[in-house]
Amino acid sequence: MAQPVATVHVVPRLVAALLGALLVLAGCAGADLSKQRFPRTTIPAGAENAGDPSGVPATTAASGQPADPAFAPDRLRLTDPCGLLDHEVLQRLGKPAQEETPSGFSRCSNFMEDKAGKDLAVTVEVGQTMTVELRNADKQIAGLRAAEQELDGSACFVSVITQDNPGLGITVQIGYKDGDACAPGRLVAESVVQRIKARAATRTAPKGSLLTLDPCALPERATAEAAVGAGFRYYPYGLHNCSWVAQDRDRELGVDFRQGFVPEDNKFDDAQTEVDLGGGLKGYQVQETGAFPSCSVKWVQRTSGRNQGELVEVKSAGPKKTEFDRCATAVGFAQALAAKIPRA
Repeated sequence: MAQPVATVHVVPRLVAALLGALLVLAGCAGADLSKQRFPRTTIPAGAENAGDPSGVPATTAASGQPADPAFAPDRLRLTDPCGLLDHEVLQRLGKPAQEETPSGFSRCSNFMEDKAGKDLAVTVEVGQTMTVELRNADKQIAGLRAAEQELDGSACFVSVITQDNPGLGITVQIGYKDGDACAPGRLVAESVVQRIKARAATRTAPKGSLLTLDPCALPERATAEAAVGAGFRYYPYGLHNCSWVAQDRDRELGVDFRQGFVPEDNKFDDAQTEVDLGGGLKGYQVQETGAFPSCSVKWVQRTSGRNQGELVEVKSAGPKKTEFDRCATAVGFAQALAAKIPRA
């Protein structure tokens, strides 16, 4: 549906609940980051242009446009994050692992060693939502605005801004407790930007894949209005997630496209209920109670072997005081969405 991109002022509660796994900063050698979450607060776009110490301005573009066509969301969805980790560059840091470790559509890691044999983890994530990074982008890498964040002397996050409003970018995460983690982060980030511009890591989407789909653009306006009412706003998150929020914020609907583990017999939860999504497609419904009750519907879009595949999750939620049938809302939205997604 053709919707103008709204300036985002706050992150909807459902985004945090549905997409929390995307904010888990895992895989940092020497630091137990797998249990830490770093929620982001969305701010209006329009951070000041940042230049490098020489005074050369970083590349900017009109609001809502990528800094370079190579960073358009459609291009980034087709970027293989593992292909962005150049072994020649990593060898300047030490001894890379022979194989990368992918995670989802947009993240990949190399768990390597530095030149002294110490653990050094390098992770790149493409198309990450940028919020506080926009405000803190006071550096420049490969001609783009960039921000750095150090964590307890054991990790550094180097984020390169590729687009404002909504803010998107690329983050290189370095887990390293035996030295300066930001220096290798800057080195890898510069290489990643150059490889994206050179289209050195472009991949082809398999038939029936969710990879190239924009979840915010798929549903008809009437479908979103049926779920959260007229006058809604929608919030893209990264490249593969979207949330629709009611005008009075009393209900939300989120969609998550992801790649990952598919349990045998699609047993996502012991309390799940099978639902018919039409066209022979089965979904699996689970209710959650609490102060912000929800109902989610998951289905497997395609499988890729070894219990791996692509999944869709639709979740309807709202404060406990708001009375509406969350499961009926989730199932109805899921049925309409599933009809829009090409299948293999």
